[in-house]
Amino acid sequence: MNRSKFPFRLLATGILCVGAFVASAWFTRPEPGIDCTRLAPLTVLATIAAFLMAICFRQMGQHKERLQRWFLAACLLLAAATLFTDFRYVRRYRGVCDEVRQMQQLQPIPIR
Repeated sequence: MNRSKFPFRLLATGILCVGAFVASAWFTRPEPGIDCTRLAPLTVLATIAAFLMAICFRQMGQHKERLQRWFLAACLLLAAATLFTDFRYVRRYRGVCDEVRQMQQLQPIPIR
């Protein structure tokens, strides 16, 4: 039986894609209020997801077997879903968080 091994690079890419997806799901989970401290980590996760998409496209050219291609396609979909979700979340709440931050900066400081 001459089965080709599943390359470590593919497994590492898959683990990173799943990790980014899980982290994104954790930060975008619904809560009663808006937590503006989540925007920065979600921006970083979106950047990582875009980088992982580039890695998946690059590995598609190197790995020609059908199973490896399907695995990379699944990784690509996870990374794309992460990028899309994070972008939409940050875009939706960036304005609200900026307004709150500006209101906090404009409030006078009481002198005692």
